[in-house]
Amino acid sequence: MGKLLRQMTALASSLIIGFQCLGAYTAVPVQIPAQAAAAVQYPGIDVSKFQSEIDWETVAAAGETFAIIRCCKVNHTYDDWEFDERFVENYEGAKAAGLAVGCYMFTNAATEAEFIQDAEFLLDCIDGRSFDFPVFLDLESTTRQEHLPPSEFMPPLLAALSMIEQAGYTAGVYANTAFFSECIDRSMLQENSYEIWEANYFNTSDGLYSPAGHDLSETAAIWQYSGRGRVSGIRTAVDRNVCYVPGYFTHEVHLSADALMPYGILEQGSPFAISGTAYADTVIRSVTGTIYQAKSNLPTAQTATVNPCAKHVDLSGDFSRALVFSALEEGDYVLRLTAVDSSGMSYTVIEAPFTVYQSAMFEPGKRAAQVAVDHAISEAGTTGTSTTTTTTTTTTTTTATQATFYDGAETDSNGETVTTAELTAFRKPPKDPVMKNLDSTKRVLVSMLCEEVESVKMLPLLTKAEAFCRSLGWETAADRLLQARKRTQQFLYGSGIVLNAK
Repeated sequence: MGKLLRQMTALASSLIIGFQCLGAYTAVPVQIPAQAAAAVQYPGIDVSKFQSEIDWETVAAAGETFAIIRCCKVNHTYDDWEFDERFVENYEGAKAAGLAVGCYMFTNAATEAEFIQDAEFLLDCIDGRSFDFPVFLDLESTTRQEHLPPSEFMPPLLAALSMIEQAGYTAGVYANTAFFSECIDRSMLQENSYEIWEANYFNTSDGLYSPAGHDLSETAAIWQYSGRGRVSGIRTAVDRNVCYVPGYFTHEVHLSADALMPYGILEQGSPFAISGTAYADTVIRSVTGTIYQAKSNLPTAQTATVNPCAKHVDLSGDFSRALVFSALEEGDYVLRLTAVDSSGMSYTVIEAPFTVYQSAMFEPGKRAAQVAVDHAISEAGTTGTSTTTTTTTTTTTTTATQATFYDGAETDSNGETVTTAELTAFRKPPKDPVMKNLDSTKRVLVSMLCEEVESVKMLPLLTKAEAFCRSLGWETAADRLLQARKRTQQFLYGSGIVLNAK
């Protein structure tokens, strides 16, 4: 779980719900107080039948934000299998009061067969209920578990956790700090994205009065700091906890920085495919991608669903191929991704509007890009004697006809008319070797823009030319190259090219 905690501090570079601009998301950072003040903490309790009847409305009013409820227990020493008699009552009461809810099962399993049996029993007792918080295995047997080395104890434990996760629940382990240094390999849990709920009373018999002064956020998702706490609405003593994971409450599903969605314009018949990763702090049960026509009264065009039961979902592969963008007719569409997590609720991850056009509609973009590049380079001051360069395109075959094609009919990215003279000026071979190098780069650029606007080579060439101009202090030329890059980015989606224009 420590891995997920550390992700909280990196949310400024993550992608969350809400697509803001082409090829990128706007991150909403979670403010984490300084270490001295500890990480953000959410107070909560864990309960069982031993707390008797609970007034959950009073518990919520007292400021508790979550409850982890015992579902069942298994004691293999006595072949004792028990369903907690107050589980359903506590589950329904806590949910009705607005608390986030998780559950746990006590088990002293020591072998893979025992762990598998216990996981099956736990899932039967849960009976399809959904949870905001993880489903935990409570491990604290000093006679059957603590003496086992991690090499023997971890494989059966991981097998049980995997069963819980595959059933659609976020899985985790509860134990005290001693267990995490004896039989449990904490790093293996973290590597497999299983949650850690750690009990540490810091050398007190019943626990601390408050969590102030301590912080376990680097190593655990939840810290149980007291076994003899008092909370309004509960007549008995109760375990007190703090949670460090906002995602258990917010249920945000994020998209990776490299996620590619069909914003902008697609050429009809384009082989475009979405890609990237959806991830969350809780298990994602399903992701559904729906392409529907922008007018709400029109039917859905395509839909596809995957059921990963994992915290990280690859959006490429079978899921991406199920959405066939090349089959779409001309028109305005929206791609909507929705996810269902372990809470059972459905959340919209993204809505990406895009337009499908015939290839002929791409010509204005090609022309605009070429004009901007030509004008930027001509402003840089290329001089020399005129020569002729032949470029083959679908529109024109010679330099002269290219110039005529744009003569007086196009404007650059600042709205200024570009003349034939400006367009032909760059074709004069420069006397300066530096300018000659730039001219060579520009020639390739123009050819690429004319012939293959979707070519993957065009993007680095535009970037290279812009950087070269800036290195020489030609800010106007560089700015226009940047504008040309931005103006053409929407036309590059026909080949799935992402342009991270700044």
